[in-house]
Amino acid sequence: MPEGLLDRLTEVSDPRDPRGVRYRLASLLAIGVCAMTAAGHNSLSAIPEWARRSSPETLRRLGLPSTR
Repeated sequence: MPEGLLDRLTEVSDPRDPRGVRYRLASLLAIGVCAMTAAGHNSLSAIPEWARRSSPETLRRLGLPSTR
């Protein structure tokens, strides 16, 4: 992940109700960016698959807790 990506993505306003938020919007957007660019996926359904296949270190760097 290029340095500064998460910093830039935190500038995007989050329209979600805070009561239902589990993950930061910036982290979710970063997963989408990584899946669609670095991994070369071209469908939205490939994003969660990319996240499931990611290493715990990759998820940590994107600001997500590792579930493994």
